[in-house]
Amino acid sequence: MKRIKKRYYVLTSLALIVFLLLFFLSTIIRNYLNNNSQELIGRKVELENLHINYFRVAVRAINLKVYEANATDTFAGFKELYVNFDPTRLLRNEYSFSSILLDSLFVKTIQDEQGFNFDDMIPAEDTTAVEVTDTIPSKPFRFAIHNIKFKQGHISFLDKTVDNEMKLENFSLDLPLIAWDSESSDVGIEFQLGEKGKVYVGAHVNQRKQEYNVDFRVDKFGLKDISSYVENTIDVGGIDGYVNANLKIYGSIENTMEVYVSGSTSVDSLHLWEPDGTDLFWVQYAGVNIDTLDIASQRYNITDISINQPIITASLQKDMSNFERVLLPVMETDSLATDSISTIDSTATASELRYRVGQFKITNGEVKFTDNTLYRPFIYDLKAINLDVKNVSEKAEEVPVNFAINLNDQGKLSGQSTINMLQPEIFDLQAKLEKLKLLSFSPYSEYHIARPITQGRFSYDLSVNMTPTHMTNTNDIKIKELEIGDKTTEEPQIKAPVKLGLYLMKDPNDAININLPVEGNPSDPDFSVSKIIWKALSNLIIKAAASPFNALGNLVGTRPEELENIPMPYAQDSLSIDQRKTLDKIAHILEKKPQLNFSFVQQTDPETEKNKLAILMAKKQMLAEKMPLNNEQQIARYNERLNEMEDSDPEFMNYIATKVQGSEGVALSNACRNLVGENEVNDAFTKLLINRNENLSYYLLQEKGVDSTSIDISTADLRNLPEQLKSCNYKVEVSID
Repeated sequence: MKRIKKRYYVLTSLALIVFLLLFFLSTIIRNYLNNNSQELIGRKVELENLHINYFRVAVRAINLKVYEANATDTFAGFKELYVNFDPTRLLRNEYSFSSILLDSLFVKTIQDEQGFNFDDMIPAEDTTAVEVTDTIPSKPFRFAIHNIKFKQGHISFLDKTVDNEMKLENFSLDLPLIAWDSESSDVGIEFQLGEKGKVYVGAHVNQRKQEYNVDFRVDKFGLKDISSYVENTIDVGGIDGYVNANLKIYGSIENTMEVYVSGSTSVDSLHLWEPDGTDLFWVQYAGVNIDTLDIASQRYNITDISINQPIITASLQKDMSNFERVLLPVMETDSLATDSISTIDSTATASELRYRVGQFKITNGEVKFTDNTLYRPFIYDLKAINLDVKNVSEKAEEVPVNFAINLNDQGKLSGQSTINMLQPEIFDLQAKLEKLKLLSFSPYSEYHIARPITQGRFSYDLSVNMTPTHMTNTNDIKIKELEIGDKTTEEPQIKAPVKLGLYLMKDPNDAININLPVEGNPSDPDFSVSKIIWKALSNLIIKAAASPFNALGNLVGTRPEELENIPMPYAQDSLSIDQRKTLDKIAHILEKKPQLNFSFVQQTDPETEKNKLAILMAKKQMLAEKMPLNNEQQIARYNERLNEMEDSDPEFMNYIATKVQGSEGVALSNACRNLVGENEVNDAFTKLLINRNENLSYYLLQEKGVDSTSIDISTADLRNLPEQLKSCNYKVEVSID
């Protein structure tokens, strides 16, 4: 009896020891990990709590932190890890987990010139290890994992080599089942990328059919998050914008090249700028709708490509353009790659490429162009660029192209063409350039013939029909009221008798009309359409010059030069008596010659005009402070005083000296601009230009009864105005439709 009781005591003691061991096992493991992590993995680890549920065969780890090598900064960790094992499946020789949950995983990866911040955790390769091959076939490894979930994860990658950081916020993963014998499985991944970007990946894998399909969506991924990489690739100052995508991807697990893609991608507010901050490229929206991309067969079917409001800032220097400079690093790399590719066996063949684009469309584009290769910069804006191309494919023999361009608000180019994709040398083109103002091209005429273009309108009807062996080209050119100014001090690139050619080319209506047909064999190496046409146009420009208004002057008994220009003092905002008399004569000419059209182009020297405006505004400010304006008599005295006041008026000079500190020794105009304010002067200058045009229009249309279709009133392109035209006046041009 005593021996039996003694055995019970032993069993009870063993059971108690096992119970206590199991009860404190989680604490033992946690303490061991916290105290020995440095020796185990080379990093300090802190685990706040560990729970083992023996009845459910589950383990829960709470608040794990893995530190950097400095044992101070945090490298990775999580809020909670829960693993639930299903031991009943062991009876079937299968390892099964009923649930795995990872909550608030965070990882901070850093890369610098020495490598990654986790390199020290990767064991060195054992080069002496011998791989042992088991020649006995083994049974398949059986496993099943249910309900795999990651939620609220945070992963960041700091690349110090380019000073760029990428963040994946609110990372989540939902994988219902992954098992050794499952015929299909599903997975869902979702996370925030950058400040606004959201990414979702949903995938379905069919193991039995060896197929997969992926639903991939990206919403507002910010390109500024990868700006450092772009700057490191091409010579730009940065990139911004948002990328969106909604793609369906189907493919084969066995044949990795068998991939099919459909859906849409787009970019919003794309902005690219140069290192000095100058804009390079901006587009409001660019999108691609994909019908099918068959990667293996190289069949690409795109529904449409649309680009809305692209703006290109292009500049040309003597050595290269700004785009060539930006792409120079890539071009240098590509040249090296081309040398390497040339050594590849040229007998290798690829499957035939086939593609189709239903529509390619550019809407409301703009090109801001500056040419710095001349004696002075040429600045020109191409606006409202619209391009529509349909049904492009590798075998399309007739691809319709329609285009239209606004030329600096001073002309319009439009037309249509048909392109043969099988034989690009077969095409036709019809284009029309309407009433292009030539004054803006003065920097080119000054460079080539050392004379500015002071006025003129250019119209051009072009037709081209070309085959590999024959081309017919018609060029209908009309230049009205072309005038060439006085010779500049620069050396001309082309030397020719300009004024002599003028009288040979102009007709009695002061117009140049040329119909220039060109015909020949494009396959002839000496044949060049552009050289023939350019030679004819060069001859026209060289020969063109201003014709006097002799005939029109005789009609109203006045000198021709009195009709060609309407001069006015700087800062004048109303018509004088002499100016009205000149307009009266022009109105009388239109009564006798109603088929004529007069255009009035306002010209001025912006800086001189602003200086005069600033002085006038300062005088008004002084008088407004000193003189009451409560009745008509006081207003009349105010206007009389303003009109008679000289710039050197002692009272005015004393006022400026009082109001503007340090005005002594400073030009009066600069002191007045300082007093009035530069923004106010600029606004007054803009309003003055508009007011002059409105006064001129009102006098001719309302007071003189001139037909509105007979006059055109505008302001010259002051940015490209030649120096000799920088005086305050209206340049008068006359033409016949």
